[in-house]
Parts: sequence; structure tokens; C-alpha cells
Amino acid sequence: MREVNTMLRQRWHYWTCGKFANWILGEEKPYALEWGAWDGYYTDLKKRKPVRYWVSQKLFKYLQDILYYPYDIYHTIDCYVRNRWIDKTHMINTGFKPGGYYEIDQKILHGLFTELVDFVEKDLAHMGDYSSKNKYKFKNGRCVEAAYNYFNWASRLKDTYPDGTKRASEQAKTSRKIKKLYEWWKNIRPNRVDPYNDSGWNEICKSDEYKIFKHKETPQEIKRIKQALNKISKLEEKYENEDTNMLIELIKIRRHLWS
Repeated sequence: MREVNTMLRQRWHYWTCGKFANWILGEEKPYALEWGAWDGYYTDLKKRKPVRYWVSQKLFKYLQDILYYPYDIYHTIDCYVRNRWIDKTHMINTGFKPGGYYEIDQKILHGLFTELVDFVEKDLAHMGDYSSKNKYKFKNGRCVEAAYNYFNWASRLKDTYPDGTKRASEQAKTSRKIKKLYEWWKNIRPNRVDPYNDSGWNEICKSDEYKIFKHKETPQEIKRIKQALNKISKLEEKYENEDTNMLIELIKIRRHLWS
């Protein structure tokens, strides 16, 4: 199937979600529901209050689309300009400093996880801020506290099963996975022990630098060097496997990374 890039209409305020629409409905429309629950909500609402549903959800939307048509055109052009030349949302940010050379495997790893960090600290943070009474402080469009407010809300969502039991919804499960990946990249991975320090290799190079490369080593020195190199190899392999597994987990939930 061919992928099509479309400019979605986005507004700060929707008439169908306003207080007047709620007054027409005779009830307050939910602020948020878990994935898949909105279809059921609208189906039930249409059955219970067909006229109120049509006026508040269909007629209001139609009238707003007509009134906002000039603004929608302007907004579409504005979004294209920002996305194309300013924000450059068609590009993946690796977080690397310009001027260096980076292998493609590192660009893939850092690029995808940097995008995850941006998604959490920007997109999810604004969702968490919108649903909270707290006044979070955003810096450069980011706020970790607001993102954790979203995690606290989403991770507790539950679905009711036919037997009457309630279990964590798919959105809750995915939210926990996103949080786990985010914390691994931000807190755990940067603090992994350095294989060259932990193995003693750096100490060997400092104390026996000339002897290693210019003189014949003793059996004890050779044993120490082999042990250090073997430990380095095992640690690096462990880290590579960990990076790969976490990258796979990120790929598995990629379809849920939207706001």
C-alpha cells in the first residue's frame, strides 16, 4: 500500500468538545478514553440520544468546518512551511554533534531513541499538561514532569472483560513499555560501566604502556592482558545484545507512538 503524506486539520478548540456541545448532549463528553473506546462511546451515544448526538457532534462539526475554512487553508500552508524548513519533521534527529563520523548502526540506534525522547518530553508532555491542573514549566517545548503525569494516567487505564474482571488496557501496557524504554535510554544506558575501566585495561595501558607494545611481557602480564581483553569482549557483547533487544522493543510499539 502506498503511503500518502497528508496535512491533517488541527485546531486548539473543537466545537464538538465545548461546553455548549455538552449542554446540548445533556452530559459531559469524556476528556479522554483508551484506544478503541471512542467508537463504542459514539455508538452508544447515538442510540441513547440520536437528535442531541447529531446536533452536537455532526452539525457543530459541519458548521465549524465552514467557518474555519479560511483558517484551515492558512494553517495548512503554515504547517508545511514549518515542517519543511524550520522543524524539518521529515528528518530523524540522531542527537549527535555535527562534525563527527558515525556508523550507520549507531545512527539507527541513536536516531530512533532520540525521536522517542522527543516524543515523550514533547508530545506526551503536552498531553499530560493539558489533562492536569498543575502548571508545569516547559523549556524549549519540553517538560519531563508533565510527561510523567501522562504516564501515571495512561498506565492505570483498564478494560472490562465479559466476565466482569478489569485488566490493564492495551494503552496502559504500551504506556508502561514507552516509559521503560525512555528510562533505559535516559538513565540506565548512559550509566553502564565502561568496559575498558571495569576490565582494568585502562590501568594496564597507563602502567605498562611501553612494556606492552615495545618489550616482551612476562607470563603474568600476558595473563592479565588476556583477562582484561576477554572481559571487554564479554561486556561489549552484552551491551550490544541489550541495545538490540531494546531497539526491537521500540520497533514493536512504533505504531503506538502518536499524539
